[in-house]
Amino acid sequence: MKAFLLAAGLGTRLKPLTNETPKPLLEVKGKALIEWNLLKLKDSGFEEVIINTHHFAEKIESKLGNGKRYGLEIKYSNETEILGTGGAIIKAADQIGIDDFLLLSGDLWTNYPFRRLINMSLTDIAHMVLIRDNKRERGDLDLERNNVLVNKENKEFTYSGIAKISPSLFLKKEVKKMELWKDLLLPYAAKGAVSGEIFNGICLNINSKKDLDGLDEAISER
Repeated sequence: MKAFLLAAGLGTRLKPLTNETPKPLLEVKGKALIEWNLLKLKDSGFEEVIINTHHFAEKIESKLGNGKRYGLEIKYSNETEILGTGGAIIKAADQIGIDDFLLLSGDLWTNYPFRRLINMSLTDIAHMVLIRDNKRERGDLDLERNNVLVNKENKEFTYSGIAKISPSLFLKKEVKKMELWKDLLLPYAAKGAVSGEIFNGICLNINSKKDLDGLDEAISER
């Protein structure tokens, strides 16, 4: 099973830290955010990783190389313009291949057991890992009989940035800017064809200097 890591974002909310450094290469405890994920993927049994790039793409490729130092094979899908998560997947379709794959935000910090998704048989078009939105600011999803539903009133759960996806989701789709949920998954979710689970462990999206500092402290306390 391959993993597709998202690393093309501009990191605007983390400026000035991202003026010269792409967000996935910001360091915590001596390792770049994306390196922590690469090491976790290796420990979970992954061997091949595809990374989409745009902002300071050459710095990401120079830092990570072909992945040998992490015990992985890394390939890159460079975007001349940001395509959104959906468009990024479609562009990398040939690299992803014909098997189900893991989708992961490259700047996410999590202790989610990725091996669970390797061992899980995907019976729907996708399986999304949801987390509780304690602030009730971003939540718009819910689960009913393990199917992901839109629920903008409850606002309890949101997408974590972790999913297992069938390549049939993007077969014969045109490469253009598209969002994963709105443009690709939502029609399937309406038919009950997107499964999900609630993860109650650590799952931190790094969107500010405060998030980065908080992660540094959290790792120190482990």
